[in-house]
Amino acid sequence: MAAVLAGGIIVIWLALSGGRALLNAGGIQLHWPADLLAPLLLAALETLLFLLTVPDAPVLEEARRWPVAGALVALAWVINGAVAGRVWMRRRRAA
Repeated sequence: MAAVLAGGIIVIWLALSGGRALLNAGGIQLHWPADLLAPLLLAALETLLFLLTVPDAPVLEEARRWPVAGALVALAWVINGAVAGRVWMRRRRAA
């Protein structure tokens, strides 16, 4: 169970940092609403990923599959929401 949770957290962080790195490498800077919404849309995508894959994971016993999927979905929203909150606070300070 711990390995699945750790792997899910790694997926969340890799998606966030990898997405930002790709944008920076391409010289793309998101405008204000897109910069705020990108982590939230990523959380929605990660929610789909976790809900479609974790409940069928053979590495988890049947009784733990949905609780672990729910925990990963919650972590995706908390982590990505914190990133969006940081973007919002940075924008608020700059204004």
